[in-house]
Amino acid sequence: MSELKIGVIGTGGRGGVARHAHKPDYGSRIVACCDLVDSSLGSAKDRYGSGLYITHDYRDLLDRELDAVFITTPDYLHEEHAIAALEAGMAVYLEKPMAITIEGCDRILNLAHKKQVRLYLGHNMRHMAFVLKLKELIDTGAIGDVKTAWCRHFVGHGGEFY
Repeated sequence: MSELKIGVIGTGGRGGVARHAHKPDYGSRIVACCDLVDSSLGSAKDRYGSGLYITHDYRDLLDRELDAVFITTPDYLHEEHAIAALEAGMAVYLEKPMAITIEGCDRILNLAHKKQVRLYLGHNMRHMAFVLKLKELIDTGAIGDVKTAWCRHFVGHGGEFY
């Protein structure tokens, strides 16, 4: 069995979620990382090994022989990076939000469909143990029939971005 070769565009911040896909003994390996911050790339080398390909330019990463890519860059770059990765024929894990406009989201979805390339829109908390347990409790009726939920959402920089 050959390993799934994965790249990460945006290794800092939300890029840490990619570590869950780095499973060399189980068929997947992070082999390339891109970030503009040298310390983030240094941390990625420590995490994924000295043989890791690193670059500051996402286009260089997309020129590599990769099977999939994580896109965990700042929100306003998601559309540009996702379009480029889909054009390259790579399966994409795209951290939320997909794009910062509805038109941008439509462009990404339409291209993934046209190219028949896998696109997974992630939310880094979706797979956290406590969220999965919460869903299990709701699904099994352990807390009764849920009628409503309240969520307090904080967006940085003092308010909604878009």
